Amino acid sequence: MSVTLISNARIFDGVSVISEHGHVLVESGRISQISLREPLSPPADCAVVDASGCTLLPGLIDAHVHVFRDVQLLETAIQHGVTTVLDMHNEREWFKEINAITNQRNDVADVKSCCYGATIKNGWPSAIVRLVSQEQNLEDRISKWPNLTDKKSIEDYIARNRAAGATFTKLMQEDGHTMTLPFPERPVPTPSLEMQKMIVDASHENGMLAVAHALTNHSTLHVLRAGVDGLAHASIEPINEEIIQAFKKNNAFVIPTLVIHASSSGEEQETRDRFASGLQGPEKEHLLGCLHITSEKFSIKSVYEQVSTLKKAGIDILCGTDTSIDLPGTRAGASVHHELWMYVNRCGFTPLEALVSATSKIVDRFGFPDRGLIQEGRLADLVLVAGNPTESIEAIGNIKIVWRNGEAVVKN
Repeated sequence: MSVTLISNARIFDGVSVISEHGHVLVESGRISQISLREPLSPPADCAVVDASGCTLLPGLIDAHVHVFRDVQLLETAIQHGVTTVLDMHNEREWFKEINAITNQRNDVADVKSCCYGATIKNGWPSAIVRLVSQEQNLEDRISKWPNLTDKKSIEDYIARNRAAGATFTKLMQEDGHTMTLPFPERPVPTPSLEMQKMIVDASHENGMLAVAHALTNHSTLHVLRAGVDGLAHASIEPINEEIIQAFKKNNAFVIPTLVIHASSSGEEQETRDRFASGLQGPEKEHLLGCLHITSEKFSIKSVYEQVSTLKKAGIDILCGTDTSIDLPGTRAGASVHHELWMYVNRCGFTPLEALVSATSKIVDRFGFPDRGLIQEGRLADLVLVAGNPTESIEAIGNIKIVWRNGEAVVKN
């Protein structure tokens, strides 16, 4: 494995700026030494990177994507400094294939997954997948999803997910209330509170976090009362004190996914234009697209207000986008930059707070001890950018080098 010395860098360690002229030595895929002031002596056969005027950060993390079998998503993500993604519902066999690829290649983002979400018959996401997918054998695929009905089926579901490599559980609480889509059933079937509690309890008993899809205050309260550790989306309804107290009771986090809320409502087109400006062809079209499925009575401004209020109340905000090949208005990596920009320019975050939401805060809450921070012994998943993104979030797009497992896989 290559040995690299990164010298004279401003170092954002995932929590704060720890040095304006620091030095980081990378050996055997990990961070072996950090010196905040004094230069380090390069070992023999060491590549030296002069990072003067640049900032070194931990690799960014997208806490909500849908990878499916899309290796290109992982290739694109890492080009934007996103070295890990959290996959929020996938076929077990597809995740095994993707996981094998990420173990063999460093030029793709790593993936952590929940594998199958905790689904019930005709519930979410089968209701929307049946409407938007062109897949020929779709019903055969959906038939293999969990059809949770009781404690035994839940325990079997958790065991099978763990065996497939899942590291957390995704609950579904979506009745379609906020959407204009012609679902076969209205409301879309949802799990009872008793069932959601059993899913959360079984997850915790197996050492797994429980994260839930919910888009309304009612659904958010439902899963928080079931004991979930976090929400995979922010609610699109105006926040109230009951919601805040429910978050606090659970010490729950939220992954706002502002970019998909904006796509769903058809808002933020000017900023999508901004982040699509360097793209071409189908990739540009995909990022510029919109879902336009949210009822007109809902606006993303309520989401901005909710995220800002939760942040002020001390609730952890984790950066995630809901990026998927099936969801227009998103693009791997670029949507993380867009999400962070909206935290700063729409929700009142400082640039440093936004970067924390995409690095250390995610690994702290999901329990990934090997990444997300620049610390000795951690994986050398690193990003070097020109300028200072802790003061101007736009600088996160000025990528010079991306390392995964200590190997430079992007050089600009």
